[in-house]
Amino acid sequence: MGDYSSTWSDGDDGYTGDDDSTSENSSKSRMYENVPPFGENLPSSASSENMSEVLYGGHEEDEYSDMEVGFDEYSVEVGLHHEESSSENKSEVISGADNGREHHSQADPDIVSNEYKMHSVEEHCKILDMTFSSEPAAFVWYNSYAREHGFSIRKDILKRAKQGKRGKGEIRLRRYVCSRAGKRQEKLLTQEGRSRRLRPETRCNCNANLTVKRDLSRGVWVVKSFYGNHRHKPARPDKIPFLRSHRKIKPYQRPEILSLGASGMRKYMIMKHFLRRHGYDGVGFVRRDLYNLCCREKRKLIAKGDAATALGIMVARKKSDPEFFFDYQKDDEGRLKSMFWCDSQSRQDYQDFGDVVVFDSTYKMNRYAMPFIPFVGLNNHRKTTVFACALVSDETEDTYAWLLRTFLTAMCQKKPKGLITDGDAAMILAIQNVLPDVWHRLCTWHIEKNMKRHLGHKSLKEFRPFLYNATSEAIFKERWSAFRRKWETKSTQEWLKRMYNKKRIWAATYLTGGYFLGMKSNQRSESLNSCLHLHLDYGMTLVDLIMHYENAIVRIRESEAEDDRICSAVYRWRFIESKEIEVALAHAFSPANFYILQQDVKKLGDLEIFEEYVGTGGSKQFMVKWRNSGRYSFIVEYSPNQPKELIQCSCRRMNRKGLPCKHILYVLKHLKLSEIPDCCVLRRFSKLARNGLPKQGVSDLFAYGYSGPGKRKRYNDMETVSAEAMDAVVDDPAMYNEFMAYMKGLVARKYAKKNGHDGHTAFAEEDAYDF
Repeated sequence: MGDYSSTWSDGDDGYTGDDDSTSENSSKSRMYENVPPFGENLPSSASSENMSEVLYGGHEEDEYSDMEVGFDEYSVEVGLHHEESSSENKSEVISGADNGREHHSQADPDIVSNEYKMHSVEEHCKILDMTFSSEPAAFVWYNSYAREHGFSIRKDILKRAKQGKRGKGEIRLRRYVCSRAGKRQEKLLTQEGRSRRLRPETRCNCNANLTVKRDLSRGVWVVKSFYGNHRHKPARPDKIPFLRSHRKIKPYQRPEILSLGASGMRKYMIMKHFLRRHGYDGVGFVRRDLYNLCCREKRKLIAKGDAATALGIMVARKKSDPEFFFDYQKDDEGRLKSMFWCDSQSRQDYQDFGDVVVFDSTYKMNRYAMPFIPFVGLNNHRKTTVFACALVSDETEDTYAWLLRTFLTAMCQKKPKGLITDGDAAMILAIQNVLPDVWHRLCTWHIEKNMKRHLGHKSLKEFRPFLYNATSEAIFKERWSAFRRKWETKSTQEWLKRMYNKKRIWAATYLTGGYFLGMKSNQRSESLNSCLHLHLDYGMTLVDLIMHYENAIVRIRESEAEDDRICSAVYRWRFIESKEIEVALAHAFSPANFYILQQDVKKLGDLEIFEEYVGTGGSKQFMVKWRNSGRYSFIVEYSPNQPKELIQCSCRRMNRKGLPCKHILYVLKHLKLSEIPDCCVLRRFSKLARNGLPKQGVSDLFAYGYSGPGKRKRYNDMETVSAEAMDAVVDDPAMYNEFMAYMKGLVARKYAKKNGHDGHTAFAEEDAYDF
């Protein structure tokens, strides 16, 4: 979703926080053209001269330099003008809410009118006598006044002191006006030459304003003029939270928003979080403000460039984690071409579970359409684990060759036993050149998808046996020739030829000796991509991708840690058929693999040994077949007196999937062995796959929106302690009051620091990604 723009035109309830905001068009000079003549409808008890002195404040004029904009002296003079209307309308339009005063509809209208006029005069006199420590303090006060009276304000024209040619002088005078002051320019009121619908006009030449100026002799800001009447009805209390000047994300809300955003929460969910906690009238901002904040922070983060910031993140992580690895390439113009990275935990995961690697380049969810290539595998709980990832700008053979060589460098030149990829031709050539002795197969899902596109759905039933059923090479060639004669056309001839030339990396007949742990597709890579899809869109930056990739990694590792806990905590299983063999399997394998083998144990009753041969040295050979079908038989060889106990089967499932087959389990049951031989238990599927080494479960990358990781950690620590403190005091009135007083005192001390240092030292913090 695109971020909202934070720029406000005069069609909105306009407000700008720019201290140097000025008016440079003729509409500003017309903004106050309807100010009523001063002195009309004043209380009869006050003369025009005395009242003029009271309302003008009696302040002497300062000498200023030329104004930055046209400035009409008459427009800043205070006025007190009441329209002839009923007292009820006066109360509604002029004062907004009741302000604590009761209006009695049955009272004498003249008495009510006189009392209201006198109160207005007193209020004007009090405001004119006010002083402020600074110009921002005047804005804060007038904004709170506007909130009480149901309108919004914005900064208007200003005057500066004289200054040399090289810079601007300090502000000496500032005017704040009602947000509905002025009028939209005539050229913006026509549809001519515009494709978008014109927005409704909200400005109505409202005259309410406050002007403050700096008193150089006293060093304070005083009220030069004030006009309190409006040309519109005030907003009702339930509408005030949506007025522009009353919407602001507070400093203590900003870290929470950025923390939730960095953890992967979508912006609309962050807004729902605040609305549930405070209600729309207590949040203090709207969705647009939240989107604008996130957009500004993103722009600030990548101010040095998206690619430069991404590389800066890698350099910073290398400093904090010496085992972190990254590498990148640039093109001839100095632009980022390819980038590869993996942290220390991913490198350790590869050493434990890197015998089969799955990766594909079909994921291009970023604004540059750069393929995102994750390298993933299967852990001892048969779940996805991530070894590394990369971003590339093209999909050429040279790029993939560089990527594979970099991957081997990061993994200490340890090669996998099997690779599963999509059908990219450049990737296939790169694997053949860099890893020629590694078993490689194409993803069956991609093969079926391409087959449907070229041949149609009707041929799928006849094509699938080539993918999943292994036969002899002669039978495969014979069946392929028959399939080709039936489905070959001019449009499919070339595709069928290409598929036959690549048969050794997709046909089951040629992959029976391969080691792929039972995986036939790159679904492991797709599962990681689908996780990333929950948080990303096509407009994301490289930094966004890195951040959310880390979020996905943390969730994967959290799930793995929970699986490890369950694996170590379970001490009793529910056994189904053969308790002895199941107990041995439960002690050797992790729960996920034990459940697979337990289903095989349930089928042992359908097997039988019809021949048994005894060899030298105690070795034995068993002929195992299914009771109801003698078509297939399997030879299981058992050698107990070898240097290591050895048992193997002619079906070669142990070599292909890493788990003992039903035939081996039946022979073990027949021999009444109480333990599973070590040759049948791969360490990568056992409970001790990690050798007891601790895992890294927290990412060091979540400094998004902070000045550095140190500040992020301090904020998280304080958040945890404050949550515990709130839970401790919420039911105790005395402790609650003490807690609130202490917390408010800390906040007051923070704002006191702005006026002078109180002797406390500050944390030394570098930029989050200084490079």
